[in-house]
Amino acid sequence: ILSHPDILFILIDSIKASHLGCYGYGRNTTPNIDRFAKAECVRFETVIPGGSWTVPAVMTLFTSLPADEHRRVLPDLPHDADAVTLAETLRAAGYATVGITANAMVNRRFGYGKGFDLWDDYSATLPPDAGMEKIAAGYGKGMLMTRLGLNRLKRRDPDRPLFLFLFYMDPHWDFYPPPPYDMKFAKPGGSPIRNAWLLPAEKATSEVRRRTIDAYDGEIAYCDAAISNLLASVASTPRGRDTIVVIAGDHGESFWERGFSGHGNYLYDQELKVPLMIRVPKNRGLKPGSVVKGQVGGIDLAPTLLDLAGVPVPPSWKGRSLVPAMERGVSDGRPVVTETRVRDKLWQRAVRTDRWKVIAIDDFTKPVEAYDLVADPGETNNLVRADAPLPKEAQDLVPHLKPNEK
Repeated sequence: ILSHPDILFILIDSIKASHLGCYGYGRNTTPNIDRFAKAECVRFETVIPGGSWTVPAVMTLFTSLPADEHRRVLPDLPHDADAVTLAETLRAAGYATVGITANAMVNRRFGYGKGFDLWDDYSATLPPDAGMEKIAAGYGKGMLMTRLGLNRLKRRDPDRPLFLFLFYMDPHWDFYPPPPYDMKFAKPGGSPIRNAWLLPAEKATSEVRRRTIDAYDGEIAYCDAAISNLLASVASTPRGRDTIVVIAGDHGESFWERGFSGHGNYLYDQELKVPLMIRVPKNRGLKPGSVVKGQVGGIDLAPTLLDLAGVPVPPSWKGRSLVPAMERGVSDGRPVVTETRVRDKLWQRAVRTDRWKVIAIDDFTKPVEAYDLVADPGETNNLVRADAPLPKEAQDLVPHLKPNEK
């Protein structure tokens, strides 16, 4: 009998929570994930990652640190190579640790492979020096990722628990799903548009937006089908039936709501809110199909997995286990800090609670934007203005904006 359960961590790039059926989407994009969430998982209602694009968000998932502390924020900036990772903590507890990524930005040379016995960043990607325009179109598709993952599951060490991390790149742009998913939600003649994400807002007509979202949803449906094969294989073995399974997104996606498409542009909810569901060991007494209300952070996932696996949490981590929230059905409402430094190297940071969000750019002593997310979920009414002070609850969040840079 293994001392700890296996852990399968499935991360999906660029997937918006609002485009999954189990999060209320009107299209049937994720029938398999929806079924799995209802039958096997605890699902989280509102999940905010450590950044609005992959580089900071994934390192926050791995280190349970905010981006200003792990500092993996841009490919050409050094990060904290001493930050303790989820993989090295599990390896120290006796796990075999395997990571396979289809995203060339999450490469070993950027520190993501730390703690993994095997970090495979070449089977499903082009070389990282191929250039972003080629990498965007050259990543391994979901069915390849599933085959690579199944191969690792079949080769599990019978004497060691396995931590397997799989990073699916669909539905990252370019949105060009394989047949028949390319036309699953499209009208006749409405095939996907190449490089649509590069179009400025003035060229993104309603037709362009519709076809782009149709293709994006097709990518999600394709990824859902690929993941279903993996989940079916896990469920078919006695060891697999006790496996902790995570399905999560790294960040969201925008479709010109604020003038840009894609991600990493800003810190509005379109680019932040991601899905998260966790299949928990049956002996924890948590109810499958239940939903945790309220906001949690991507920073909290690693300590949650260690808690469920019975492994002590490193003292340097800043996140908290979500197991108490899973037992209560509601989060503790802690503020979550998130940031991006992509577009023109502009450094933006935001602090979000269930009700409030404050955003700062460059000068983190005062916000440039603030929103009441309950009264204004679309974030259209900026409360930072000369003629009125911020509500006290929003003002109290401002100290969280200051980065803790070493």
